[in-house]
Amino acid sequence: MGQTGVFGFPGDMDASVFLAGHWQRRALFCPQALDAAAWTIEPEDLLSVAMEDAVSARLVTRNEQGFVLENGPFAEERLDDLPDSAWSVLVQAMEVWEPRYHGLIALFDFLPRWRIDDVMISLAARDGGVGPHVDQYDVFLIQVAGRRRWSFGGPVSRLVEGAPLRLLSRFEPEERIVAEPGDVLYLPPGVPHDGVALDDGCTTLSVGFRAPGLVDLADRLAEAAAARWQEEVEEEPRFTDPGRAPADDPWELPGADVVRARAILQDALDDPALVARLLGEQVTMPRLPPPPPEDTTDPDDLARRLAGGARLERWSGSRLAHHDLGSGDGMLFVDGEALPCSPELAAWLARRDSVTQDDLHECPDAREACSLLAELVNRGSFGIAR
Repeated sequence: MGQTGVFGFPGDMDASVFLAGHWQRRALFCPQALDAAAWTIEPEDLLSVAMEDAVSARLVTRNEQGFVLENGPFAEERLDDLPDSAWSVLVQAMEVWEPRYHGLIALFDFLPRWRIDDVMISLAARDGGVGPHVDQYDVFLIQVAGRRRWSFGGPVSRLVEGAPLRLLSRFEPEERIVAEPGDVLYLPPGVPHDGVALDDGCTTLSVGFRAPGLVDLADRLAEAAAARWQEEVEEEPRFTDPGRAPADDPWELPGADVVRARAILQDALDDPALVARLLGEQVTMPRLPPPPPEDTTDPDDLARRLAGGARLERWSGSRLAHHDLGSGDGMLFVDGEALPCSPELAAWLARRDSVTQDDLHECPDAREACSLLAELVNRGSFGIAR
């Protein structure tokens, strides 16, 4: 059996071997890779989360006509009326609703935290599943209750037109395995797969990974550039064309002008600080925004509270990362925003789940930390524990 707090690769494989030979390349089945009992959840507890207003949840059922998709949140009456078989309830971002799943995420610390998206849980009755499909991100599929038959590999066919789910029109898998509690299946992007529950109460956890696309990064580039030059309009890079020859056709967009515009974009992408900002803001966007704070503060008030024994706790849905810009400058990325601070403080804060007065004694700069923490409290990313 797997051990609590440990992810076990098969045989003599370790994280380095996995990353070199399998990560983003080929699937890997890891029998008894972890302690399933540590990560189980009672079906009624998961279904109660699926009824929460802010939840991202889906119900997939299958009948003679095919798959039917319903989006949550769900009324209690709907979940009480589930059929005897062939249904799945899937709930995203379970680490927000059940903070203990941050411990599951920690098992994958051989990968950067910013790459991890969320923990999704699928609860299924016998024959439940979502059909053959393909994802464009890495995923570890963790079986914690019941058994699930996975079929995967083979060519990627076109999608079924008009289907409520992104189903493959043809599925010819190369491999089949039956996952039991404690087993983990890793799938890289682009591998077709289909999982079918073999037992009632089949529970599968999915640790998915973020893979920002061009559209995501381009949107963030526009926002980061606007923030960079909003106070320095005179300094903003602009289109220029000194030494221009007279136009033969005033309605033509010449290739030379396209080259000049392209150079503006390329110069922006040659700015490491700007690229770090757009990537950091994109990958720390939370699945759910922080709730409005119950209590606001300022740096002096926060320092007094901490000195009096108060404790700060990080909101379970917040995402933090840090980056060293060099020359003594750093960035702390919090829930989609970049906050300038020293690189040492950014690294110290990014890994904090809680902060007490004793923690501040180990902080690189307690005064700067209180100022930044007060801002995070007022954003809802940290809260003052009662």
